[in-house]
Amino acid sequence: MNPKALPAYLAERFPPINMALFAILFITVHAVAAYYSGGAVAAGIGWMEVFGIIATISFFFRLRVFDEIKDYQLDAINHPHRVLQSGRISLRELMLISLAGTALEIAWSLMMGLPALLCWLLAVGYSLLMRYEFFVGHFLKKRLLLYAITHMLVMPLLILWVWWAYVPAYREGLLLLALLSLLAGFSFELARKIHEPAAERPLVDSYSKSMGYTASIITVLIVLLGGVLVQTYLLNTLQAPLWPYLLILGLYWATFALYGYTLRKPKEKRLRIAEKLVSLFMLGSYLSIIIVVIL
Repeated sequence: MNPKALPAYLAERFPPINMALFAILFITVHAVAAYYSGGAVAAGIGWMEVFGIIATISFFFRLRVFDEIKDYQLDAINHPHRVLQSGRISLRELMLISLAGTALEIAWSLMMGLPALLCWLLAVGYSLLMRYEFFVGHFLKKRLLLYAITHMLVMPLLILWVWWAYVPAYREGLLLLALLSLLAGFSFELARKIHEPAAERPLVDSYSKSMGYTASIITVLIVLLGGVLVQTYLLNTLQAPLWPYLLILGLYWATFALYGYTLRKPKEKRLRIAEKLVSLFMLGSYLSIIIVVIL
C-alpha cells in the first residue's frame, strides 16, 4: 500500500471530523450511563474509555468499508477519481484494516465483560445483515426511505453495546439515547441526500428524487423535531439548566427557517448549509449532554 493512500482515503471518505463525532457519541453514552449508575461508574475519561473510543470509531469504519464493498461498481462510474476507485488503495487493504479494528473491538468488549461482548455480537450481526442488504437488496434499493430506516437501526444497537459495557441493565437513559441517536442520525442521512432539482444526477440516489423535493424537506424537519423532543426529555431527566434547551431549540429554528426559505427558492448551496445545521444539531445535542453531566 502507498503510505499516502490511507490518509488520503480517510480524508476523503472517513475524515477526522467524523471520527471526532463518533468519539463524542461514545463519551455521551458513557456520561449518561455514569449518571444513571448512581456513582457506580466514574464520569471521567480513563484509558479504558480511550480504548472504547477507538473501538467505536473502528465499528463505524467497518460500516464504511461495508458500504464501499456494496457500492464499488456504481461509485466507479459516478466517482472514478476517488482514492479507492482510482486504485490508490484496494478493497482488500480496507478489509484488512477493518479486521484489525474488529480485533480491538473484541478485546475492549472482553475487558468490559460478557454483557458488552454479547451486545457487540448483536450489533455486528445486524451490521452484517446490512452488508448483504438483508438479502433483499433488489427490493430495498427501490425504496430508499425504507433502505435508510433498516440501516439506521444499527445506531441503537451500538448505543446498547457501549451502555452495557458500563451499566448492564435497562435504564430510561438507555432508551432516550437510543432514540436520540436514531433520530439525529436519520435526520443527517436525509439532509445530506436532498438536492435541488437542477443538481440531481441520473445514477445517484437521493431522497428529493425518490420522495419529491418538498416531501423530503418536510420529512427531515419532522424527524429533527422528534430529536428535539427526545433531547428535551433527556435533558429534563438530567436536571439540566436552561442553556442547553435554548441551544437545541435555536438550532432547530435556524434549520427550520433555512429549509422553509429553500422550499420557496431551491438552491444547492443553501441545502448544503442546512445539512451543516443538521449536523450541528447532532453535535450540539451530544456535547450539551456531556457538559450537563460533567458539570
